[in-house]
Amino acid sequence: MTMRRLTLIFAASALSAWAQTHSYSQEDIEEGRRRYQTNCIGCHGVDGAAIAGIDLGRGKFKRVTSDDELAKVIVEGVPGTGMPGTPLFPSRVFMLISYLRNMSDLTSRKSIAAATGEPGRGKLLFEGKAGCAGCHRILGQGGRKGPDLSETGHFLRPAEIEMSMLEPDAAYASDSPPYRAVLNGGETVLGFLLNQNSDSIQLKDDRGNLRSLLRSDLKEAGQVKSWMPSYRGQLSAQELADIIAYLGNQKGAQ
Repeated sequence: MTMRRLTLIFAASALSAWAQTHSYSQEDIEEGRRRYQTNCIGCHGVDGAAIAGIDLGRGKFKRVTSDDELAKVIVEGVPGTGMPGTPLFPSRVFMLISYLRNMSDLTSRKSIAAATGEPGRGKLLFEGKAGCAGCHRILGQGGRKGPDLSETGHFLRPAEIEMSMLEPDAAYASDSPPYRAVLNGGETVLGFLLNQNSDSIQLKDDRGNLRSLLRSDLKEAGQVKSWMPSYRGQLSAQELADIIAYLGNQKGAQ
């Protein structure tokens, strides 16, 4: 039996024990979203409904009825189909499932945006009244303080875009959380956390520069609240829908 096969069997069989001692936390769901974007979005799409007969966001599957069965499909794949196996550790399988089980909650949340938006008007709002371009770049144009939004349409559903605009501190606002580091010499670095280990922290600072900071050089460091303002009450329902439509169209260089 190959090592890969052993890994797949272990991941599937260990999920039940893991789930019995863990509930779905927001951190689990957010990490699951990142796993979904890395491993699943290419075939299943942003909303999980890109394959006929399957709607991951609403719990519609062809072959599974439980988390254990879903874990087995994730790690072993489905022979004879386009579904490959993905050998993840049990905790990461659980996080991915926690996101799938909560996709419908986001889909069903009450929206305050208008039913439809117009991307052209959204672009004008993005660059003008809403001030988004002061912090965010799209295809090389705009600020560097916030995340690049050039491929937003690939990774976020309209409800997630709306949530990030209305509730900037929500987990869906960014894959890389806002971070603050103070060096021993007094310099304060604000940016987005990219990676960290026991020795160092990697950030993209608020000027768009990549910074690698040694922990031994830091006086303090940690995640902070988003500096993005909430647009709740600042934009009309139609304006909000227009910006969502514009961002939903951003899928990188065509």
